[in-house]
Order: sequence, then structure tokens, then C-alpha cells
Amino acid sequence: MTLPPTLHAFSRGVTGIRAWQWPGDSPTTLLLHGIGNYARYWDFFADAVAGRLHLIATDARGHGESGQPTGDYAPQEFVADAVAVLDALAIERAVVVGHSMGGTHAIRLAATHPDRVDRVVVVDAGPEPLPEGAERARRLSLERPERFANTDEALAYLRRTSPGYTDEVYANRLRWLFRDEEGGLAWRSSRDALASIMTGARRGDLWEALRVIRSPTLVVRGTRSNVLSADVAQRMVKTVADGRLIELDAGHNVALDRPKELAEAVVAFAR
Repeated sequence: MTLPPTLHAFSRGVTGIRAWQWPGDSPTTLLLHGIGNYARYWDFFADAVAGRLHLIATDARGHGESGQPTGDYAPQEFVADAVAVLDALAIERAVVVGHSMGGTHAIRLAATHPDRVDRVVVVDAGPEPLPEGAERARRLSLERPERFANTDEALAYLRRTSPGYTDEVYANRLRWLFRDEEGGLAWRSSRDALASIMTGARRGDLWEALRVIRSPTLVVRGTRSNVLSADVAQRMVKTVADGRLIELDAGHNVALDRPKELAEAVVAFAR
């Protein structure tokens, strides 16, 4: 059975950063989640890894229990936060696994800090997201209800907007997406942060970032993804110096749809 993770609290400047650490074998693997999500999104993946890797997952700024500064949501801020977490835990180099928004941050981290990144795993993210997925992310981030009266109401919203998951996944999302607030439930992620991230999102530089990455790079695509097309995934693999691609029978949230298969791929690649 996987041991429960330990919560760590760090800060970079005035912004607090929270990270969860699962004990395990080398190499250390840093997990970066997508927009609107949270560190414990990776729980099912961590269970499937089962101690074969030493895992660290961060709540990105504006998300989970990390700080929610005014502004300061440019991509380089997230990259600097990731480096600060590695520094705080005295980790010289890590495998970096990023999903969606976290995948774009993983690309930039590997490109700008090659001395800190052994290998990169980009999960269903790329320089040219499909319009359907981009619009869905915008809608779920910016048009969501501000709060819910109770857990039943919040759960019904999750089931309606993201159907098809197991009860365990919905329980995880209900636990970590919301906090109790004045007799109801409010989002842990900041709507202002999500709006700022989307307004400042720049993808054009990601092709150049991919060109300079020298770390072995694994691109993981969900075959039912509405974000990463097969064509873009293939082009990404050809752009990096040492790239490979795997496709899993999953939607955009590969770590929720196929945690065991993703874990096996990452463990094999990381070693």
C-alpha cells in the first residue's frame, strides 16, 4: 500500500507554495498539474507508482493551498516556483511530469533550467491546443458557479460538467477542489488567477522551447483528447532532441482515466 504523502510549506517572495511528497525510490519526480486542479490530482497516479519513484506534487500558485497573489501568473513565475520547491527540498535534478498547463510549464522548465531536469514527461499538452479543449477550459474556469450550498450540489456539478469518472475520482475532486466556507463550499482555486493565466497564456514560444530541450522527452497523448492532436504530438516528438510518444485510451485527464498505464509508462521512462 502506498504511504500517504507529507505536506510541505515553502515560500517564494511573498507567495506561499504547498507541495506533497510521497516516499519512494529514485529518481525524484516532480508533478505539475493543469489549470484549475491541485497537487492531489496525482493521488491515483501515485498509488499506481507504488513507491517506485519519489514523488513531489505542488499546488500551483493560485490553486489549492498555495498563495494567490495579485497578478504574477506569467509562465516564468510557475517555472520559478518549481525551481524554488526543488531548492527547498535540496533536489539537484528531477524527472518532471506536467499535465496540461503543467505540461507547458514542464517544457519551459526543461528549456530554461536544463541542469535541473533529467527527463521530461508532457501529458496531453502542447504548443497548439485544439479549439474545443481550449474553449472547454475557459468555460469551466471562468463561467463556473462561485460557490455551492452543500456537497451534493457541488458533486452534481462535477458529474454534469465532467462525466464518466469513477466514484473515487469524484470523491477526490470533491475533497481537493473545494473548501468549507460560511456553510457552503467555495473553490480553492482563484477565479482571478485562472483569468490571469488564460489572458497571459502564450504558446508561440513553446516550439522554440522544445527545440532547445536536450533531456529525453516523453509525450503522452490521450487518444480521446480534445486538447492535444495526434499531428501536434508527432511534431513535438520530432522537434525535441530525444523524443518519444505514447498514446493511451484516455481523454485529456490521462492521470484520472488511465493512472496505472500512465504510471507504468513514467516509471519505465524515468529509469
